[in-house]
Amino acid sequence: MQKNIYSLVLSDSVVEAVDDLARAAGLSRSAMINQILAERVAYTTPEMRLKEVLAAVQRSMNEGFYFLEQPTAATLSCRTALKYRYKPTVRYSVEIFSRGGKKAGELKVSFRTQNVQLINDLTGFFRCWAGLEQKYIASKVSQDILYTIESGRFTRTLNMPTENISDELLGSAVADYMAMFDGAMKQYFTYLPDTVTASAAAERSYTADITRQRVII
Repeated sequence: MQKNIYSLVLSDSVVEAVDDLARAAGLSRSAMINQILAERVAYTTPEMRLKEVLAAVQRSMNEGFYFLEQPTAATLSCRTALKYRYKPTVRYSVEIFSRGGKKAGELKVSFRTQNVQLINDLTGFFRCWAGLEQKYIASKVSQDILYTIESGRFTRTLNMPTENISDELLGSAVADYMAMFDGAMKQYFTYLPDTVTASAAAERSYTADITRQRVII
């Protein structure tokens, strides 16, 4: 959305009140004024839409996810625990993009670990997951699914659905995807070190959950 510079004459007391709101919301003065005016005239700005999608993600998350902090303008972070020896923490970070493109956002999954065996096991699961998606949903999404697999890290693009959906449904779809990923990963790790059985368990979890997905992203 194009923005221009406008001159406004405001009283000092109003500006101070706006600044207080801006600090509490983590916004600049201009962004806060823009939001207040948009709300007053019932206009949804791109920033407000991103906030609504992330709020929908947060509302739709199941009890196994714990939020690390309040969402920023376009990013939400949460964590779960993985049953693996010392119970490493899984961190999920989802970024929502503005409407207009074919990508709804990006999901990042990361572990803070130097344990070589855990990193190898994670890489095994990430590759298993990517293979399942290519097998079951690659032909159903609007764009190619892009992955990055690194040492203890996994990044995946989230595609905009082919049909037009509400911000609430998009947020719910993102939450469902994260829960599906987390569930399959925990099934995979349950059967290690037998990677064949672990992969089969992850596939069972995946196929059971994908049938319940209202929107494929």
